[in-house]
Amino acid sequence: MENTKNPIENPTSAEAYVDRGNEFHDQGDYQAAISDFDKAIQIDPNNAIAYHNRGLAKSELGDPQAAISDYNEAIRLDPKNTRAYGNRGVAKSKLGHPEAAISDYEEFIRLAPNDARAYYNRGLAKSKLGKYFEAISDYDQAIRINPEYVIAYYNRGRTKNELGHPEAAISDYDEAIRLDPEYANAYFNRGLAKSKLGKYFEAISDYDEAIRLDPNDAIAYNNRGFMKSQLGHPEAAIADYDEAIRLDPEYTRARTNRENAQKELRERQKET
Repeated sequence: MENTKNPIENPTSAEAYVDRGNEFHDQGDYQAAISDFDKAIQIDPNNAIAYHNRGLAKSELGDPQAAISDYNEAIRLDPKNTRAYGNRGVAKSKLGHPEAAISDYEEFIRLAPNDARAYYNRGLAKSKLGKYFEAISDYDQAIRINPEYVIAYYNRGRTKNELGHPEAAISDYDEAIRLDPEYANAYFNRGLAKSKLGKYFEAISDYDEAIRLDPNDAIAYNNRGFMKSQLGHPEAAIADYDEAIRLDPEYTRARTNRENAQKELRERQKET
């Protein structure tokens, strides 16, 4: 949050209401934060930070359209407010308008060309538009600025996978995992990439780790089961499909995979 200080119990100035609103926001009490930002704006209708931070709170409450209205006002009052451009772009992307989001990220980049977040978010928006090579270029720039940008490695890997380059994707997932060994999605997606290369044992190892970190991931159980089926272990596969279905009773693919594994197991039993 912007302009965070130690809040006071009974604020009387716009700045003090902003400070307390920031504290409520950090505590996850977004309605209380909005109430304080409202009071700050009543006292000082030109307080760009209050509008911006109220937009953040509204976004947290799942109202990106209302957040955009506040970001608009923050930008009108402070045309160089890079965070307002960046967060307005995020809100537009949430509303399914990646092209409009890109316009905001480009303004963010113009004002702050060394901010990795702007390139990263523009990469996300370009990826949504299927502009994968452009997205990778943005992730490259974000990583050049911040070599420890874990999620940029992760999403660059996903984009490379979309382009049919699983080995290059694995390299990015490796780096994401090196930087954050508890990154469940990175293990999961590395498992996907390895499975495309026929590296089933390695894929299983990655799904093992993804499941350890997120035991409620039904897709990880299904995918691990499919790897086991590919390796000729239908009983072990069925156990994974059972768990996937327990977690998600409507998981059609897991049910189909389990039926296929059960059929294979019955045929083997007949042969013996």
